[in-house]
Amino acid sequence: MLSRTTQKEIQPAQTSPDDEPAARTGGTLHAHRVMLVVQAFTALPGTDHGPSELAAATGLNIAVVYRILQSGFATSIFLRVPPGRYRLGPGAARIGMQAMATTPDVAAAKPVLERLSRTVDGFALLWVLSPYGGPRKAYAAGVTGRYDFESLGLGVADLVEVAQSLRVGASGRVIAAHLSPFLVSAVLKQPVPAGAGPGTVRDAAAYAASLAEIREAGHAVSREEVPGWSAVAAPVMWGDAVYGAVSVLKPSSLMPEDLALPVAATTAAAERLTLLVSGESDAYPVAG
Repeated sequence: MLSRTTQKEIQPAQTSPDDEPAARTGGTLHAHRVMLVVQAFTALPGTDHGPSELAAATGLNIAVVYRILQSGFATSIFLRVPPGRYRLGPGAARIGMQAMATTPDVAAAKPVLERLSRTVDGFALLWVLSPYGGPRKAYAAGVTGRYDFESLGLGVADLVEVAQSLRVGASGRVIAAHLSPFLVSAVLKQPVPAGAGPGTVRDAAAYAASLAEIREAGHAVSREEVPGWSAVAAPVMWGDAVYGAVSVLKPSSLMPEDLALPVAATTAAAERLTLLVSGESDAYPVAG
């Protein structure tokens, strides 16, 4: 899971006697500082950082940061990348994977997707964010309605590329809209898949500019980014981190010009799935 935490959100450790709670002493204070350093890796641009850069981001003494980095080698939380720089390691990945394993099984999403599919008479899909090899999306669950993947008219190779890319489609852009600027830059370095349709936003500057509009609107719309198809998508969040996106596709000839119903239904489904991911599965029932 990838967080949208910004550097401004990393709060420097308070160590003055007047400000520091009495309970935050010794080991508790050290644990707080360790978490500040870990959080800094998710907020700073790039993957590799030196102790001075991390110290500036967290407000900690550089010697304290250095000791924290050294202590993280035993559990592979941090890796040393010569010369004198560090990155998050497989130990940090294990923590993330363990956290992701606590989210509901994708089968729990099926009733939500079924209602969305019936309401819009479309192909309802849940995508999840995959960080491996650069930010991408992965298919998690779907309800086809009267459609299926073969209806999209793409060969297997093009289907896989288009489905995984965040450069294509409403679901890709709605996920990218909730990534950090560094990860958005990584998305923009990825090529637009060969199977992408004529409506794809190919210009990097236009793509980046669209992300702020998507965050403001709470959804994204695509027309002909998959040839012959239109879609509406909305983000599924886990706290302040993007979990994935829910989208509904229809043949462009059948998608109405007035998107009020598809947008309302898709954003409602995304809100429901956000509650499920957050552990609030009984927040309200899925009816009908």
